[in-house]
Amino acid sequence: MKHTPTAISIGTVLGILCISGNLFAATIRFIPLNDEIAACKLAVQDSKGLTNLKALSAQKRSAAYNFKTGEKPLQLVVPDRKDSEGKPAALEIALPADVKSPLILILLDPQHATGLRLVTIEDSAKEFAWGCLRFYNLTEGPLMLRFGAEQKLLPAGNTHLDILPEGNAHNVGVQLFKEAAPTEILYSAVWEHDPNFRKLIALTIGQDQESSSLDVQILSEDKRIKK
Repeated sequence: MKHTPTAISIGTVLGILCISGNLFAATIRFIPLNDEIAACKLAVQDSKGLTNLKALSAQKRSAAYNFKTGEKPLQLVVPDRKDSEGKPAALEIALPADVKSPLILILLDPQHATGLRLVTIEDSAKEFAWGCLRFYNLTEGPLMLRFGAEQKLLPAGNTHLDILPEGNAHNVGVQLFKEAAPTEILYSAVWEHDPNFRKLIALTIGQDQESSSLDVQILSEDKRIKK
């Protein structure tokens, strides 16, 4: 005899799959680029409602927040700013499928209603190793990086370049310039490399819109400090 419950079971399974395809949990950390952004009132809108982000700091990653995403993407909301419709300004939080441990870097962007821009970073120690320097060129054009004896291209955009120096702690010279003008150094310094640290280096244009100055922000994390 055929058992009709089989058809019901298949339908139930398909229903569960559909639900799970539209609803999933995401654990996310946040880090603002500077203290000005850290002082902003920010929240995240998910399928459950609005969650305020607390104790943001440019010196460390935030606590881990668990969000449930539905048919609509997660949004970073700035309650103190309004969009063109008079609603609280919001910005989509991109969560690429291949990013397993997302860290959201929050930057200034005067062109957007929120005044902010977001970059999603894979923050797992497997993909972003201790001792690694991860460069994000968030200016409008490509830059060249001279790191010790190495020279690398830093394309503009949300892509990154990782450099993992070998050996113990040591100093290394760093310079940044445009490929077309290698003698016009935009940034020059001596950095200390320490394999206990991993560093996010965000390259942005100076706050003065008429200036061609380059801002270099370094966000460090020490593996010896427990979260």
